[in-house]
Amino acid sequence: MSFHSVFKAVLGHDMGGVLWKAALIAALCFAAFWPTLRVGFMIDDPFLLRAVQVEPGLGLKGVKSDFTSNVHKQAGAFYYRPVLGLLTRLEYSLWDGAPMPYHAVSLLFHVGNSLLVFWLLSFLGFGPLLSFLSACLFAVNPVIVDDLLAATGGESMANFLLLASLALFLRGRWAPAWLMSLAAVFAKESNVMLPALLLICLAYQGRLKKEYLKVLSLLPVCALFLVMRGVYVEAPAIGLTAAAKFLVMSFPGSVLHYLWLLLVPLGLETWPRLPAPPAYWPLTLAAALAAAAGVFFMPVKRRAAAFCAAWFLLAIAPRVPAMILNQVLMDKWIALSSPPVFLAFLAFLAWLRDRYPRRLMVLPQLAAAAAVIFWSAAAHATVNLRGSDEKNYRWTVRGGPRLFANYRLGLIFLGEGRAPEAAQALEPLLRLAPDQPDPQNAFAMALWHSGRHVEAWAMMRGLEKRYPDNPAIQENAARMRALMEGGGR
Repeated sequence: MSFHSVFKAVLGHDMGGVLWKAALIAALCFAAFWPTLRVGFMIDDPFLLRAVQVEPGLGLKGVKSDFTSNVHKQAGAFYYRPVLGLLTRLEYSLWDGAPMPYHAVSLLFHVGNSLLVFWLLSFLGFGPLLSFLSACLFAVNPVIVDDLLAATGGESMANFLLLASLALFLRGRWAPAWLMSLAAVFAKESNVMLPALLLICLAYQGRLKKEYLKVLSLLPVCALFLVMRGVYVEAPAIGLTAAAKFLVMSFPGSVLHYLWLLLVPLGLETWPRLPAPPAYWPLTLAAALAAAAGVFFMPVKRRAAAFCAAWFLLAIAPRVPAMILNQVLMDKWIALSSPPVFLAFLAFLAWLRDRYPRRLMVLPQLAAAAAVIFWSAAAHATVNLRGSDEKNYRWTVRGGPRLFANYRLGLIFLGEGRAPEAAQALEPLLRLAPDQPDPQNAFAMALWHSGRHVEAWAMMRGLEKRYPDNPAIQENAARMRALMEGGGR
């Protein structure tokens, strides 16, 4: 049997057809997100680049530090992502301070993810047209833009390793798939759902009884990751009461929020707040349960509906702890959950087309084309609107002060000698974070450099007494004292 015959037997397409579709998917990725190649370092980039310089280079000490500490190499941080640390370390050794190559690598990961979505859906048997259009929508949907704005963003990289591992397992390449799963799980905490995702893929294809050992082989990988994370990272605990309250009162609304965001991706931001549970949360819960049940009444096969619903929920489930701890709903978290949403939507349109063939012959294609144009334009607008740290933080605080965004914005202004603007950005934090020393210290320094020396010195003296163990406050207080006593205002 020729390679072309094998290719057609596996994917249900001829090789030439797949190649032009793959080329178009890749082209759509670049068309939607090429402006990110012009963006500098922002969001978490400074923290990750500084972290790899704690033990610089590609030597044993540096690699060991990535596996034995949190990814930011900072006390109190609890993200354990050794593979992200290794990738950042490798890139820093290659590109140093040039942001464009970092962005190019992230964009290539996104291209790879889009192609893997096309391959997986095709291999699972969802049909050439639905698989191709779903991959096109995944390629341009702007919810991933936050990861691409950050030069060292690890979401696309982690998704690539997970999808590649699934593809290898489904193709029967057990050994490389298992090795890829190690990289996937150690790339990001959310990838511990890899065994469950493989399980539903095998179940959908009717292969689970014969190949369940593949799923079981992933359990030691996840266990190793969880043990090492527990040893080297002190993650805050989440009580059962808090978790149950969130799942009942807030999670249904979060799911509905994400579903809407996928279809109408406007107003994207880096740290969207987790909305407070509404007073009518029982209605939201009922609506979410009704919507989940409604999936099985769609004019598609129930097995396909169950697969789509399971993939969506399994991919979003490991984000729940971060939602509870950080009280945010980051847009990029929904990216991996999006393919089944697009697939179900397109399957419904295909059913309408088949029911009314004369009127709706190209309905799925037209809907996908409209979404591609709209979402690509939204991605470009988002990059233009938020394509630097200052723009991004300004966008975040557009509706009111936010602790982290205002603090970082104030530090940017201080670093650029724009002290009055820094004081304006930091002043709301005296009310939002009255017990946090760093924002208050920054505000006092902003007052000082704005020429408001008396106010700054009065505030710094109070901070000096309240936080005797804070080195930055003690150092700034000593400098101010020397200047005030020397008359060097």
